[in-house]
Amino acid sequence: MTVDIDRLWEKLYPAAWKLARSADPIHERVGEAFRGIRDLRGEEFGPEERIIFNEVVARMTSAGATVVDGKITSGAVTNTLKAMSEAEASEIAESIFELFVQVAEQHFRI
Repeated sequence: MTVDIDRLWEKLYPAAWKLARSADPIHERVGEAFRGIRDLRGEEFGPEERIIFNEVVARMTSAGATVVDGKITSGAVTNTLKAMSEAEASEIAESIFELFVQVAEQHFRI
């Protein structure tokens, strides 16, 4: 699969902006940033960025969804954020921002 730097940039720029400019608590910022990029797939990134992205996805969904009577009552991201420490949320924020920086370097390469 060919890397579409423009698509990655369009997804990661608002995520990075949310992380950097919002006064919301870290859990809310990380949740919003992740929701903005969660429709991306690891295959859309280059090899180095793919590792970071896949790790972020795994960490942001690690708690799993809550299912009652066959229906999801609380999603994996929501449950994970509830269980996550501030330190872990900050680490994930740094990873999302690192993805943004790596994509920005490629996007603006002359």
